[in-house]
Amino acid sequence: MSKTRGLALLLALLWLAATPGAVAAGNAGSTIVFTEPLEFAFPAGVCSDLPEGLSIDFSGTLRGHFHVSVDANGVVHVSGSDTITGTAVDSDGATYRFNYHDAIHAQDAGFPVEIVVTDHFNLVGNGAANQLHTFFVLRILFVDEDPQNDVILFENEHGDPEHCDPL
Repeated sequence: MSKTRGLALLLALLWLAATPGAVAAGNAGSTIVFTEPLEFAFPAGVCSDLPEGLSIDFSGTLRGHFHVSVDANGVVHVSGSDTITGTAVDSDGATYRFNYHDAIHAQDAGFPVEIVVTDHFNLVGNGAANQLHTFFVLRILFVDEDPQNDVILFENEHGDPEHCDPL
């Protein structure tokens, strides 16, 4: 499954899980804020923009929030974002700084419901992976209650987010 299609499925599940809670929460809404250390690896051979055999180990801090509320007109508002910043070292010993950000926004006033996701990843340093950048915008449209019609994707992308975004 592609990264963007996996993300679409995850967002659909989040949407279905979050909406009843938002209605129960009333206008005050509900916000979850989180921070945690994060380590991950980008194995060699995944991204064609990198030299063959080059792998990268990342270490950073994830900061994010997820908010759901209902306005006075009964419209459900959902938003969330994650930011990860940190350092990385490639298998040749070169060092980097990286940043990653994604944001999710949606409003539900009845069908159709649209969810918009933006995502970017930047890696800058003194090695062969310097200036690795990816970006995409994903729009998910829930047309009606029929699951056959639920998800329509419109993408705008830069780089190769499917293979060159390690997150």
